[in-house]
Amino acid sequence: PEEFRETFEKVPRLAVNVIATDDEKKKILLTRRSIPPFPGAWHLPGSFVLKNEPLADALRRVARDEFGLELDDQSKMPLLGAFDDLDGDPRGQVVDLAYELTIKDPSQIKPTEETSEVMFFDRDKLPEDIGFNHRDTLHKLGYTDEQ
Repeated sequence: PEEFRETFEKVPRLAVNVIATDDEKKKILLTRRSIPPFPGAWHLPGSFVLKNEPLADALRRVARDEFGLELDDQSKMPLLGAFDDLDGDPRGQVVDLAYELTIKDPSQIKPTEETSEVMFFDRDKLPEDIGFNHRDTLHKLGYTDEQ
């Protein structure tokens, strides 16, 4: 953990975020964090990319570890954009890659050790307590008018 914290002082960290929607793209999946930073806050499921981890593997890990969905190698998740997060993470600068995933069967979604709650929200009724820069990311991508 100490080495991890020290890297933030020297270089930005690369992260992947999953913007998961229902079939009609009217609802957005958010998870409530059970780990720091921002424990108890809602956020887009995501994680730092690990050393020697392909991006597709990082995305499958996020789906499994944050909302309990096992994705196969054929799962399509198009890249929506890259975002600077200079001060949204208290640990340091992050470069977020946002990917889209359509959830066809919401009954497969469940909380995990990293998330205390998983819920779809109407795009125009997002919770107030969204951590990191995720509200801004959703706004920039046109998923919500809220900023």
